[in-house]
Amino acid sequence: MDPFDDGALDNQWEDEHSIVEYALQITDTVIWVWDLESDAISLYPPSQTTFGDIGDFTELLRHIHSADQSEVIDALETALGETGTYLTEFRLVRDEVCWVRAKGIVEYDGSGTPTRVVGISKDVTERVQREQAFSRLGEHVEEAETISDIGGWELNLETNELLWTDGTKRIHDVPPEYQPSLGEALSFYHPNDRPILEQAIEECRESGEPYNVEIRLITSEGRERWVNCRGERTQRGDSKILRGVIRDVTERKIRDQRLMVLNRILRHNIRNSLGVVMGNADLLREDLDTLEQNDELPVEEVPFSVAEAQSRASKIKRNAEQLVEIAERARRLSRILERNPPMNDVPVLPLVKRVASAFEAQYPTASVRVEGRDVSVRGDTESLRLALNELLENAIHHTQTPRQDVEISISKKTNDRIEINVVDTGPGIPNVEQEVLERGFEEPLMHGHGMGLWMVNWLLVRLGGSISIEANDPTGTVVTLKLPAARND
Repeated sequence: MDPFDDGALDNQWEDEHSIVEYALQITDTVIWVWDLESDAISLYPPSQTTFGDIGDFTELLRHIHSADQSEVIDALETALGETGTYLTEFRLVRDEVCWVRAKGIVEYDGSGTPTRVVGISKDVTERVQREQAFSRLGEHVEEAETISDIGGWELNLETNELLWTDGTKRIHDVPPEYQPSLGEALSFYHPNDRPILEQAIEECRESGEPYNVEIRLITSEGRERWVNCRGERTQRGDSKILRGVIRDVTERKIRDQRLMVLNRILRHNIRNSLGVVMGNADLLREDLDTLEQNDELPVEEVPFSVAEAQSRASKIKRNAEQLVEIAERARRLSRILERNPPMNDVPVLPLVKRVASAFEAQYPTASVRVEGRDVSVRGDTESLRLALNELLENAIHHTQTPRQDVEISISKKTNDRIEINVVDTGPGIPNVEQEVLERGFEEPLMHGHGMGLWMVNWLLVRLGGSISIEANDPTGTVVTLKLPAARND
């Protein structure tokens, strides 16, 4: 091309001009110049559709959404008076509403006075709508996590970087800014259950086999919770990823355990008591039938004694009372566990003293000594009272001595945990009772005999606490209740 050929230069300029205009149009981009002295706005390309025929800033401001006008003015004032650069996003209202991103620089004359602002604007409606939709989706996910007590997590197997969603952090009782390592995450799990999760993660890491386990979690506040942990291995680019969900299933686990224990009580305790009732009732009826058929027999020839009849009647009454007691305890427990009581600050020492005094009044041969600090726990008064009642009744009933001595001590071991120790000198709690409670389930050949310890455990878990059992020296049992301290204690 001849560089001195004006026609060729004109053609080249027109070609380049049309290419630039086309590029601006397909990207919804507008070049604008705002002359500050005349308040005139020039737009390029002229055929743009974003601003239409707007010719000055006053007219432009009328078309900016009322909620965004002050932000636009503030950004312009900052650019003109301080920074020399301008960047903002606003809604432009014409035939329809669109989002516009505007960016510009301020030009000055020789004396440093601003003369015009030159910049570009782009229609970013689609991008803003996507971001808003994503934000709404994020809000829905967060709401779903809160409502369903669920959380998500992701582990990069190349870097061991672990990410938790807000739901996962809530389940662990950690603040939103908490960022755990893999080792820290595993340390939250109950020592007896942690190997189960570690093995599941390792197998998933090596073979890609998904896992689904239910184990116990100890939160940062010391609350023991049952959680369902699921994970799978996937590929993202060149990196292998483990991802999954965690869900708090404590309430469902308690319901399952209650069904398990009640089923065992139905099969063993109730069936045995009913067997005694029915057997003695049959024998007593047979004796009475014999007496009725031979109502003229001399007293010395009656085939049974009054003492035998009284004994059978006593067995019937005693076993019937046991059945009523089981039913009443189950009813009280269900009433508490099936409601959702508000969690309040409960002063422990006055409550323990009231429970101890009631037992000493009911059992004259019992002595319940209370000592410890006047502290408060975060919980529910009725649940804590029922748990203490159960432990005291168990201690007094199983102490086979003329006098039943029980000690209750209250202490604050850490800033967020209160301990209540119930110490007796009885025969001790059988190992099988302790083991099934620790494992969280019973088996046909390995189960408890009552529901007392299960009751205490369920009540404590609902309050965010836990129960542990140790032998007392030389005889008896030490039952320790660990509960969250009141927030202002």
